[in-house]
Amino acid sequence: MSDNKIRPPKWIQRLVERYCEPYLFEGISGDLEELFFENVDQKGTVKARLIYLLQALGFFRLRFIKRSKRVSNMKAIWSNYLLTSLRSLKRHKAFFAINLIGLITAITCSLYALIYIHDELQFDKQHSDLDRTYRLYKHYINPAENIDHFTYETSGMMGPTMTEEYADVQEFVRVCPWFSKAIISYEQNNFATNNLYFADSSFFQFFDFNLMAGNASTALAAPSSIVISQSLAKSIFGDENPVGESVIGLHDLTYTVTGVFEDIPRRSSMQFDALISWSTTVPNVGPLSYTWMNNWLAQGIFTFVKLSEGTRPEAVVEELPDMMNRHFEERAENYFLQLMPLKDMHLYGEDIRNERSIKTGSITFVYTLGFSALLVFLIASVNYVNITLSRATETKTEVGIRKVMGSTKHQLMGRFVSETFISTLIATIISYGLLFFLIPQMNPLVGKELSIMALFQPIVLIAGLTFILAISLFVGFYPAVVLSAPPISSILKGSSAIGSTGWFRKVLLTLQYAISIFLIVCTIIVIRQTNYLKNKPLGFDKEQVMVIDVNNEMDQKIEVFETELLKNPNIASISTSRSAVGSGTFSTTLFPEGYSDELTTRIFGVDQEFFDTYGIRLNYGRTFFKGSQADSNNLVINQSMVDFLEWDDPIGKHIRFSEDGDPAPIIGVIDDFHYGSLATATIEPMVLYLNTSTVWNSSVKIVGNPRETVDYIIDVWDGLASRTPIDFYFVDEWFDQQYEKETQLLGMTTIYAIISIILCGLGLYGLTALMLQQRQKEISIRKVLGASVSSIVSMVNKQFAIVVFISFMIAAPLAYYLIAQWLNEFVYKISMDALAFVVAGVLTLFISGLIISALSIKTANTNPSETLSNE
Repeated sequence: MSDNKIRPPKWIQRLVERYCEPYLFEGISGDLEELFFENVDQKGTVKARLIYLLQALGFFRLRFIKRSKRVSNMKAIWSNYLLTSLRSLKRHKAFFAINLIGLITAITCSLYALIYIHDELQFDKQHSDLDRTYRLYKHYINPAENIDHFTYETSGMMGPTMTEEYADVQEFVRVCPWFSKAIISYEQNNFATNNLYFADSSFFQFFDFNLMAGNASTALAAPSSIVISQSLAKSIFGDENPVGESVIGLHDLTYTVTGVFEDIPRRSSMQFDALISWSTTVPNVGPLSYTWMNNWLAQGIFTFVKLSEGTRPEAVVEELPDMMNRHFEERAENYFLQLMPLKDMHLYGEDIRNERSIKTGSITFVYTLGFSALLVFLIASVNYVNITLSRATETKTEVGIRKVMGSTKHQLMGRFVSETFISTLIATIISYGLLFFLIPQMNPLVGKELSIMALFQPIVLIAGLTFILAISLFVGFYPAVVLSAPPISSILKGSSAIGSTGWFRKVLLTLQYAISIFLIVCTIIVIRQTNYLKNKPLGFDKEQVMVIDVNNEMDQKIEVFETELLKNPNIASISTSRSAVGSGTFSTTLFPEGYSDELTTRIFGVDQEFFDTYGIRLNYGRTFFKGSQADSNNLVINQSMVDFLEWDDPIGKHIRFSEDGDPAPIIGVIDDFHYGSLATATIEPMVLYLNTSTVWNSSVKIVGNPRETVDYIIDVWDGLASRTPIDFYFVDEWFDQQYEKETQLLGMTTIYAIISIILCGLGLYGLTALMLQQRQKEISIRKVLGASVSSIVSMVNKQFAIVVFISFMIAAPLAYYLIAQWLNEFVYKISMDALAFVVAGVLTLFISGLIISALSIKTANTNPSETLSNE
């Protein structure tokens, strides 16, 4: 220290060392003497400085000591709470296990619902301008049907015309997913895909898919251009650069690879492996020359548009009828164009028909899953409250002792909340472990590809923490208030009135019953509706009919293929033509005899074997002669066409396909048959014509062992096809796939209904145990006075039967309303009757009666001397 600074006396240094705590000097550098003892002339006298120093040290030390004591006291209190709670849980293993099962179930269901819903809501979020990007669809009114349709299919001219005529429509892009499997080949390497799209040249500028190689503005400009995925490029090109190379693709044409895009994210509604330039389809420009993709009449295109900033989609929709009247007057009265936000395409398009190669979800399933998880969570929460309160008599001694020792009500509440916290923490940890194994098992049931890494998303981790805190504070709050409320006097008198607010617990139990009855009713209705769709007669024999896609290199060898197949005795017949059940249908316009207006109807191109292969019944007339082309101008119609046209005798009447076209005579009428999902499609008037020149499908009727026969068919195919693998489906399996969403909904509602029944049973156990515990002396007195066990059981059951009845009256109307709304989405549906409601009510009453009777018998058989010994 320099000469102009004064050293403090040693006693001052010892005083500083004694009272100076290290925490006061954290972050302060420099020598203590230099810090506090500056030049006398600058800082005043040494005495003043020392007095200031000692006062400061004493003040901070005093504050530190007080704060340390408070922290130590809090630590001690919460340590005591946790230790006492752990001992209590250990002592009451049965109650702890029941509560834990309920909490684990509730948290597991809630977290899984959160993971699923969050994943569904993230679809298509990778695109910019999401708030002004829309998908065009139409409301279609067909006078030949009793219902209206909404369909995604538009014409190839709607998008370009909207952009030209309306300034608010800034951009458009057309997409046409191909209808069947395509093979893309390079040298000896083949890649089979069901996800081949035709797309406009602006596709990669309109959407934010990552183009890894190639120019986004020109990659899809030239005819015969193809842009392929990273996986496809790796599969057929290996490590070579594919850009500029030629591949063999659709219809065995040569395409030039002009770009490679990053594999499409899982959370994209559009899933494709390759894109072919739209100009490839333009007549007189590209080699395919698809007129139907580039006119107003055909409706097989998906159209997307972008509106200018601030434009209301409703304003654009209001102007679209004028466009239809100007350009497509013949359909203006039947087609009403609408706009759907791109962000809603995945979840809100489930009721819109003619979707293909687009990954769609179901907002109905999302609501059902979320609502079911909420109901299970409510049941489990009510369980916890009731079962915790059922231990009231056992905890009153602890409450009394703590109050005598000076514990406040808030401290007692903290004790019981801490017990809830421990239970919830353990339940949450176990729930995460269960989800680690359940997520992969649930994926097939819900049709998802969720990863276990979803458990570590921030939203899921935050949700887990929120469950711990929320359940501890809110679910544990009411029991904590009730258990800590009784005064010392009532406890010392031996009163068992802790938790005696029975009306509130009965309200909770009524809520539980109502939820269980509601879920049971919903499950029964969903089961019946799903079974109805799967088992309703289709008008033909769907069993063991195998449909093979021959719209490839096999169409040149189809006669050889059929001849080889018919050598197998297990193959009864083969129908090879344009149309097959499950392969998609086509619509056309026609002018029936005696009908003044143009009629839009379904059209099937079939061969002579079609009717026998599918077992379709002939009502009157005849079908096409076998082995003859004499019927090439004749028509067969279905019964719906006859009913709509109100023809008494349709045989010999004529149909024209244009106003000035040649009339085609009707030679036969077949029974109606379903060719699409019963959930969304009615049987429309249909015309069947002879078409053996355009072969797209071979329908094979198998009568013997299907596995051996399929192997035989595959062997024959492999011997004839050089680059195209066989692609087939069975008709019965195809129909089952059409009800995938209904099957998923059935599985989920069944799971949640079973869970609700189990949890409701646990809750009923807790409340019954509480009531019998509180009325044990009353029951003992009744028994001493001569009451039988059966009368006691009947007395207890009567009270809960009233609760079940009230719950039923609450749940039944709500279930009826919501289920009726769900059923209205189906074309073919079951009728609502009382069966589901009766079954739900009786089942709930039976389970509750079983639980209550078992507990009542146990209580009634208790020796009265044990219960009344303290009186």
